[in-house]
Amino acid sequence: MQTNGLLFESLALEAAIDPNFLAVAPTTPLKDVLVLMSQFRSCLLPNKNSNPGSKEADLSAQRTVCCSQEWETLGAVADTAAGCVLVIDKLQLAGIFTERDIVKLTAAGLPLASFTIGDCMGQPPITLTKSQANDIFTALELFRQHQIRHLPIVNQQGQPLGIVTHESIRRALQPVNLLTRLRQVQEIMTTEVVCTVARASALQIAKLMSQHQVSCVVITQQQGLETEEWGIETQTIEAESCLKLRERANDNVDDEHSGSIAFSSSPSAVNIQDLIPVGIVTERDILQFQAMELDLSRMLAKDVMSTPLFCLEPTDSLWNAHEKMQQYHVRRLIVTGTRGELVGLVSQTSLLKVLNPSQMYGVIEILQQLLAERTSQLETTNEQLRHEIIERRRAETALLQAHTQLKEQVEQRTADLTKANEQLKQDIQKRQQVEAALRESEAKSRTQATKLELALQTLHSYQTQLIQKEKMSSLGKLVAGVAHEINNPINFVYGNIAYANQYIQDIMELLKLYEQQYPQQVPKILAKAQTIDLDFVKNDLPKLLKSMRLGAERIRDLVLSLRNFSRLDEAEMKSVNLHEGIDNTLLILQNRLKGTPGRSEIKLIKEYSHLPKVECYSGQLNQVFMNLLSNAIDALEEYRLPNSQVSAAPPTITITTELKELSNDKNNAKPSSLIPHAIITITDNGSGMTEAVRRHLFDPFFTTKSVGKGTGLGLSISYQVVVEKHNGRIEFTSALGQGTKFEIAIPIRQSLH
Repeated sequence: MQTNGLLFESLALEAAIDPNFLAVAPTTPLKDVLVLMSQFRSCLLPNKNSNPGSKEADLSAQRTVCCSQEWETLGAVADTAAGCVLVIDKLQLAGIFTERDIVKLTAAGLPLASFTIGDCMGQPPITLTKSQANDIFTALELFRQHQIRHLPIVNQQGQPLGIVTHESIRRALQPVNLLTRLRQVQEIMTTEVVCTVARASALQIAKLMSQHQVSCVVITQQQGLETEEWGIETQTIEAESCLKLRERANDNVDDEHSGSIAFSSSPSAVNIQDLIPVGIVTERDILQFQAMELDLSRMLAKDVMSTPLFCLEPTDSLWNAHEKMQQYHVRRLIVTGTRGELVGLVSQTSLLKVLNPSQMYGVIEILQQLLAERTSQLETTNEQLRHEIIERRRAETALLQAHTQLKEQVEQRTADLTKANEQLKQDIQKRQQVEAALRESEAKSRTQATKLELALQTLHSYQTQLIQKEKMSSLGKLVAGVAHEINNPINFVYGNIAYANQYIQDIMELLKLYEQQYPQQVPKILAKAQTIDLDFVKNDLPKLLKSMRLGAERIRDLVLSLRNFSRLDEAEMKSVNLHEGIDNTLLILQNRLKGTPGRSEIKLIKEYSHLPKVECYSGQLNQVFMNLLSNAIDALEEYRLPNSQVSAAPPTITITTELKELSNDKNNAKPSSLIPHAIITITDNGSGMTEAVRRHLFDPFFTTKSVGKGTGLGLSISYQVVVEKHNGRIEFTSALGQGTKFEIAIPIRQSLH
């Protein structure tokens, strides 16, 4: 048997959530909210050129029976978008403002232009957190419990995700089940309807809605009378005859239909069977009037009511009502009798009554029938099993003795196995403890081995650096001694050159006087003058003395450079001229810069700026300059070969200096943290470095030279001297085929750190 009912997936709340909703801030003026909510109209507004005294074209009973009337489609307008506004404050739902709130404010006669939406919104709003556990019945229960028509759906943080209304539930469910096809309109229609006449003002209608807590008022007329014959006074009567008003079964009914029939009539009694519905005015219409700032007290219901009506008969099915609501995009349908008289009202709330969980009882009955059929089958099967049991009991009796014996054997075997298992568990536990201790010992051994390896590497590095420093210290002492030994005799030579020059000038002047006084030379003297080429000697002797002086000066400069460069073990910082240190280093390396028959000369470009004296260890900085310049010369060796195809440009080393204010903290570039630095840049146009070389450039013992040509400590020591001992920076940029540039930054004053 196949059951009828909604599919389980159609009961999920997700399908009924409308993500398209209107949202405003609490400070939004109320009049702006009204304009926003009134973007789509659901009523016939009066024409500016219409005559207020003109009669209705046709308000006959035939017009109210409008199931076959043509319908001009208004478009796919979501009722949720125009029916309420969510008030959002800092992404949180602060309140909700509905059409019913507009009606209440209108009926109270409050000046809407002076309010903001925050003054009028309902607080706190009833919400539902989106969850897999919540379904459509959860939303319906909240509708019934709190007498609401709009249910905001929020996430765990209280932020709105969408809104659920009766309309969205109806659209999501698409009630095609057997219940909506078999049940009739008269079973669920509301027989208590608030009515008034066509000459009632819109303000009176708003007050009726507010008084009776309804969302619509039906405009009626007495059959056989024209609209003008009706009065405008309102009274309430109990319809018990033709309308057959039913008492409410319980109070859990949406307030959309509460109240009784209210209508305008003359003082004489009115037969309710003669009430013919001619139009309807809803909360949406009141919203439209207020948005257009119309005077509701001067607007008559006949001019603004929605007409023609969409009607049903009491015997129509609920499926027919659902189709009409979906076809005409309306939320209410009027129920009329055979003569067009008002019988009741069907709304979305009425349709949703059929979705009460009690309808599931039918499914339970079907399941009970299936259970009964299966029970009958099981009873037959049990009867067969009963006979089999009797036969099996006979066999069981025979097996019982064997089973008892087997049980004893099994118990004995089990006891033995239990004992062996316990012993095995103890052995396994001990083994696990031993393995854990072994793993811990291995981990400690690996850690100790790693630490020992690092310590050995560090010790090796320190040892090599110490040896290097000792070598440099010994070299400095040796150089200082050699320079001293050379300096003494060269001072004698350099000091006597001036006297020798003076003596020679005196002799030359004396010789000139002899030639002037004795123009007739003695043949022997003349022969000797020709032999020694006296004219050449007189011309070449000053040049020879000048060359001797230049050579002596170069020897003195070289000795001074050696003495300055040998100051590697100075314990105190001194303020020195860095340009002198660079020039001294270049003087020592001058022999490598010069060209030879097998190698071209290295072009040296010096671009010195004005630098103040720098507080530093001058000998150590000279060693840094020596390392960087030596590496630059090594990088250019390939370019110096004859017929080199590496580069068309001559091998060049560029040395620039400048004064710049820097911060030792690269992440802090505030002016208050800047201090003056001396910047020394050494650039070559050699072959550059690869990425692998750049990554390990400052690592100890890393070298690209062949064995025996380098220790790999030059740049590592340079890094320590600049960064650790002088609080400076040493950086480089290099690309393969584009040369290398080293930049050194040394603070002018170390006391600033």
